[in-house]
Parts: sequence; structure tokens; C-alpha cells
Amino acid sequence: MISAEDARSTVLRRCEDSAPGERFAIQSCDLSPRGDYWVVCCNSEDYVVHGMLDRCYVGVSAHLVSVASGDVETVGSAQSWMEYLQDKYDLSTAAGAHYVIEPTFDRTDKAALINLRQKLSCSIPDAIAMLAPGRRQWLTGNRRLLQRTQEILRDKGIDTVVVLHPTPLAAATIDERSWYWDAVASLLRP
Repeated sequence: MISAEDARSTVLRRCEDSAPGERFAIQSCDLSPRGDYWVVCCNSEDYVVHGMLDRCYVGVSAHLVSVASGDVETVGSAQSWMEYLQDKYDLSTAAGAHYVIEPTFDRTDKAALINLRQKLSCSIPDAIAMLAPGRRQWLTGNRRLLQRTQEILRDKGIDTVVVLHPTPLAAATIDERSWYWDAVASLLRP
């Protein structure tokens, strides 16, 4: 079992090894909500202790130190450590399966079909094809991004569900760039 002090020492050592001659200080060291990682934020001593903004290192959100093993994972600043851990937990839950987003309606729901056609600016045959049994898996990616996409679709009146499947079939892969309607619509259009 790794203590908070061990976690702080490990991160300080790693930071100082990465920038010889620079002194670092711990900004914070907290246990993750599940109690499996120490979340350690570290930066230059000049920034943390003396408030010198020009001495702030950027590029790292946090260092995650496993409570069980002491292994360290560094989370880049493009993502919060909370998102990083959620993605890690979701990947573990998937156990090799793939998260996909699919519609909660089928082609017999005329109102939903017409709404889909209108929102995607596609033909009725294309919208019907999107609801065929082999084409219902629209998008694949990590669960967090699919849930965000589900909200975007819900705002357009398109009801979906995020589920696990052994294979994503012909689903398009969604990534961080698909955070607004036009990007999502372009991935969905047949």
C-alpha cells in the first residue's frame, strides 16, 4: 500500500529527473474517489511556492500513483485526471467489448424517422437504411464521448442509447473533435 508521502516523493523525483537543476513542489495530493490512485499535482517551486507565473510548467494535468503498486501514470493537460480515470474505468468495464451508440427507435416510428431525415438532411431511404438491423450501430468510441454525443443528439430530438457490443460492425469512430452538431452529423450521414 502506497502512502500519500510515498506518492509525493515519487512524483517529485520523476519531475526533478525530467528537468535537471529545476526544483519542484507539490501543489496537491489527494486520493481518487475510488481510493485506487493518489492524484498528485506538481509544478516548479518558483510557481507553487513563490507564485511566479512565468515559471509554471504546462502540459501535465496530474500524476496518478497507484495505491496498490506505486506505478505512475501522467495525464496530459488536454484532459482532466477525472476524465482520464473515467475512460480507464470504462475500458475495464468493457472487458474487450466496444461502446456503441444506437437509436432507441426503429423505422416503424414515422415521427422519429422523419426527424432523423430532417436533422441529417438526408433522403428517406438513407434514414431508413440507418435503422436497418445491421446498421443500427451508428458510432463507437469511449463511453464518455458517446454520452456527450448522446446529449447532442437528444438536443436534436434523436433518442439513442450507449451499449456494449463484441464488435462495432460498421460504426464510425468518434473522437474529441466531435463535440458539436455538425461534426456528429457528418459522421452519421450515410
